[in-house]
Amino acid sequence: MSTTRAKVGLKRWLWLLAALPLASGAALIVHVLTRFSLGLALLGMGTIVVLIAVLVWQRLTPEARTIVAQRARVGLVAGLLGVLAYDGSRWVIVTLFHTTFWPFDIFPIFGYAIAGSGISPAVAGFIGILYHYTNGLLFAVAYTLLFGPRSWWIGILWALGLEALMLAIYPGWLHPRVMSEFVSVSMLGHIAYGSTLGWVSQQSLRWLNKREQKV
Repeated sequence: MSTTRAKVGLKRWLWLLAALPLASGAALIVHVLTRFSLGLALLGMGTIVVLIAVLVWQRLTPEARTIVAQRARVGLVAGLLGVLAYDGSRWVIVTLFHTTFWPFDIFPIFGYAIAGSGISPAVAGFIGILYHYTNGLLFAVAYTLLFGPRSWWIGILWALGLEALMLAIYPGWLHPRVMSEFVSVSMLGHIAYGSTLGWVSQQSLRWLNKREQKV
């Protein structure tokens, strides 16, 4: 079976596969709306995701599995670079403009939501950072599964979609003191994330496809 035919056979599963990595974000929405433990929500959704992923993987052809694995690997790399761009751009903005909003205060909040209030601030911050980066990587994998080879600017649209969702739930949860600073810093960070994600995934997958064609 050719790569083209494998992609056609994969289309019916691709949206489901791309939805699975978004479960970490969905768990946060559940926590914010219901105050249910974020840690338990992640555990429950993670178990469901693994089971669905195994079932879908068994139904894929070997060629389709190769495509999925390739895009997932590219997504992890692009996601890591994207999160670094996201955090780096936010740090530059709040440092240069001396904003009262400090975006990295969210890390211990994540940590306490996952592990409970009985842990130390340092442990909570560490857990929160892990969750933050996990989200960035998984959201990137979802993107590359669906749009990885396409134009880089689609990554910005993807990131702005995440931004819109965040703005829908974060203000009522965190109650930022200066909403304009919160929105500005967050939006610029997401643009940095999306542009990095879109460009790295596009270039990486194009390079891999060209290399395969030469073999």
